[in-house]
Amino acid sequence: MLGTAVLATISAAALAAAGLRLRKAARAEQSGRREILVDCLPLLDGAVLNPDPSGYDVLRGRYRGFEAALRPVAEQLAFRRLPQLWLIASVRLPTGAEATLDVLRRPTGAEFFALGPSLPEGFRPPASWPQDSSVRGSRGAEALLPALAGPLAPMLADDLTKEVSVTPAGARVVRRLRQGERGAYLLFRDSRFENARAEPAEAARALDLAISAALAVMESRQSKEHADDASRAA
Repeated sequence: MLGTAVLATISAAALAAAGLRLRKAARAEQSGRREILVDCLPLLDGAVLNPDPSGYDVLRGRYRGFEAALRPVAEQLAFRRLPQLWLIASVRLPTGAEATLDVLRRPTGAEFFALGPSLPEGFRPPASWPQDSSVRGSRGAEALLPALAGPLAPMLADDLTKEVSVTPAGARVVRRLRQGERGAYLLFRDSRFENARAEPAEAARALDLAISAALAVMESRQSKEHADDASRAA
């Protein structure tokens, strides 16, 4: 009886210790999530970090004069691939276009954050884009492809770029920020990202790409309007 009682006491103590370790790990993980964008605060004018239900803060402010936002997103587990931590960079820059176009590199079906699956029409990627890209858009979005074929080619050739979306209100770019730790994933199917704090240069690169994509559509539309005006005047 005494031996059983001792074993029960030891087991209870072990469980309590394990529970304490798990709670500490959870607090550390939560703290780490809140700090991912801290180093990027000086990048945006009027920068504000807002809490998000995902546990990752969202950074909002102005970048190069445009309203901008940075949002980390941890991808759900995909088959035979390490977890990915993505950085979504969005800018508000009205393009003058009425359609939305989305380009998603190497789709796996795990990209719950992607805009493309909600769009009704699919298009063949231009020859200058990686042919593993899924290109989808709203009605009339095919008209945006000539304006974006050249500017998006180097963006999409960069393996860190996952998605580029252009909408009437602006653009967003999704780039890989970190890849999950192999040990945590293989042993526990856990998504842990070492040194996950975003560097300002990484965030600036994503925001610059989003601005370039929006400007490409806006400038193409303005050029067409000027050409149409000149044609009517002649």
